[in-house]
This record gives sequence, structure tokens and C-alpha cells, in this order.
Amino acid sequence: SSGINAEWPLRPGATFPLIVGFTRLRRKVFVVEEDVACLGGQVKLNSDLVIERIRRCHLNDLENIIPFIMLVCIFAVTGSGSLSDLVLVSRVFIAARFLHTIAYLGSIRQPFRAIGWAVGVLCNVYLATTILRDLSK
Repeated sequence: SSGINAEWPLRPGATFPLIVGFTRLRRKVFVVEEDVACLGGQVKLNSDLVIERIRRCHLNDLENIIPFIMLVCIFAVTGSGSLSDLVLVSRVFIAARFLHTIAYLGSIRQPFRAIGWAVGVLCNVYLATTILRDLSK
């Protein structure tokens, strides 16, 4: 067993960089020799399954959350749609990203992770099309 389910230290207030750092320390797996010299352990590049799963989840969040935030700002500044639409889409997006993150870090079988990702993308598509529609009026 790779220990992915039992070892991801997701706690309130924790961020992915902290989770990756603490997991590297706990597992004594580092990417540079200086860390090994100071803390012991070994150098492994992209070979620890637990750390790589956490990193990939973090990267996926960045790839999806940053565009969402940008679209929300544009939506608000341009006055597109209604505030209730924006609140609803934001809640759905956040719930979808939580589902995606829990499924990813918990190694929960598909299609749960894919559903979380797809719903988040659909929220971004909705915001973008609403902005474009309202700007073209």
C-alpha cells in the first residue's frame, strides 16, 4: 500500500505547500541535496507517490481556481448577470473543488474526481459566456 489514504495531513487552515513540506519532512523525501544533508533522508525527484499526489492536486487547484477568481472579478466589474447568479455559481464551484480535492487526496475511485473537476469547469464556462454575452449587448 502506498499510504496515500492514511497519510495526507489535510487540517483546517493548512495549505498545499505546507502539506507538501510536512509530508516531505515526515517521509524524509527531498528534491535537493542540501535538505538531505541537513535533515537526513534521500533525494527523490517525482517518485514519492504520496507527495506527488498532493502536488498534482495543488497544481490542479491552481489551474482551475485562478481562472475562476479572474472570471468572478470580471463578472463583478462588468456588472454581468446578477449577484444571486454569482453567489450560486461561486458556491457550486467551491463545493465542486472540495469534492475534487477530497476525491484526489483520498484516492476515491472515479467518477467523483472527474465530476468535481467538470462541474468547476462548467462554472467557469458559465461565467465566461455570461460576461461575453453581456459585453456584446
